[in-house]
Amino acid sequence: MNFVYQAKVVGLNFHKVQNAVEHGDYVILKADESNEFDSDAIGVYNAERELIGHIANSDKTLSINNRKNGNISATELKGELSFDGIEYYAEVVRVYSSCIYLEINEGKWSYINKAISSDNDVDEHSEIEALKSEVESLKALVVDLQDQVASLKALVTVGTEDNSSHVTSNGRILYSVVGLSHFDGQDHLGYDLSIVEEPIFEGAKGTAFYLKSGEHRVGVFPSAKKKSYCEEHGIPYCESKQLKGKSFEGNVIIEEIVYNEYAVVSV
Repeated sequence: MNFVYQAKVVGLNFHKVQNAVEHGDYVILKADESNEFDSDAIGVYNAERELIGHIANSDKTLSINNRKNGNISATELKGELSFDGIEYYAEVVRVYSSCIYLEINEGKWSYINKAISSDNDVDEHSEIEALKSEVESLKALVVDLQDQVASLKALVTVGTEDNSSHVTSNGRILYSVVGLSHFDGQDHLGYDLSIVEEPIFEGAKGTAFYLKSGEHRVGVFPSAKKKSYCEEHGIPYCESKQLKGKSFEGNVIIEEIVYNEYAVVSV
């Protein structure tokens, strides 16, 4: 059974970084053993290993509402996961100016480096297997970097020769939406479907394109970072930036849906 933990990152104003994290990014969790204020402190770092902040670990930083929404403290997280020589990936699910919310999914984000005993009786095979595990876990970061480079070289446009397979025999264009587990719309599919550009959260400057069932968000159209995900699952990929200025006339139909993963729609 895979366990999913939620946590809040605070102290952003104390750590100026050159590479701000965004929704969907990976961050790294590591025990801050030298922290003089909190023996259970867990530092949060971006992909460039810049310290962003720390997991909330007091009633002042972790409110009652935070706890009602499932967020746990650094001390509680340490009670669930071993941080003894081990670092963990976490996914950024919400970003605000004062704090960041994370999801640590044991089934989705394996630990970065295995704690290897310093005893002389550790055989070479065990060490090699531990390093293999670390390499496998880092592949996700490499894929993300490759996608970012690819997105700078070419823009994907639905209807070009490379995307002819994304058009049905009757002329309907296929799109994919991802991240269904982050929204409640998959449980409310009895309403009219629509494709809408909206702020990521209330008051946010940034927007994204969402598939909605009535007023419920079902999923979000993929960013450049999700290209490899679409390719791995054999579903159409159209970078969400390409949808700006497009009008979606006629009925939106769900052609395929995988609960908590993705849906393919036609327009």
